[in-house]
Amino acid sequence: MITESVRFLPGLALIFAFGLTTPISAQPVTPKLKLDAELVLTPEFCSAELKSGNGFSTVKDRYQIGEKLCPLLEAELPSLFTSLRKLESVPAPNATGAGVILIPKMGDIGATRGNKRELVVVVEWTALDHAGKTLWVQTIEATVQGKAGSAYTHGKHLKAMTLEAANAVLAKSEDALGSAPQLLKLAR
Repeated sequence: MITESVRFLPGLALIFAFGLTTPISAQPVTPKLKLDAELVLTPEFCSAELKSGNGFSTVKDRYQIGEKLCPLLEAELPSLFTSLRKLESVPAPNATGAGVILIPKMGDIGATRGNKRELVVVVEWTALDHAGKTLWVQTIEATVQGKAGSAYTHGKHLKAMTLEAANAVLAKSEDALGSAPQLLKLAR
């Protein structure tokens, strides 16, 4: 029996060697939309957060979702479009040459309390054409779970949950934008 297991070890080593060097794509690549886009990241959206806790408790929760989400959207969404420019406010109708204007709005942020936490983030996306006409509206909801941690690790766990929620919103937003029929039609 020992000789049989030794005989399979080189094959197993090859599988691990090639498995470690072969890139694995986690998500299917979304095709780039042939659109020039403008992304409106308002100061209100980028500073959106949930604060909870009362004045009697020494532990207060602060989920700074906007602070984590805005840089992710700005860095990752350009891969979906021919070009993407960031704005801080919605441009006036016909004041832009972009094919689509993307406006995320924080719908809601909610979290449970206790040892096991759940953080829910709701973002509403609106896409406008250059004339200001609404083309598409979609609501994205991301839910993540984590633990509260001790008095020493509490902040670390909240930050990790916030970042995980921001990444989940980003992934769902990319999927929704990349597959929106109205945007696909406009990109033709």
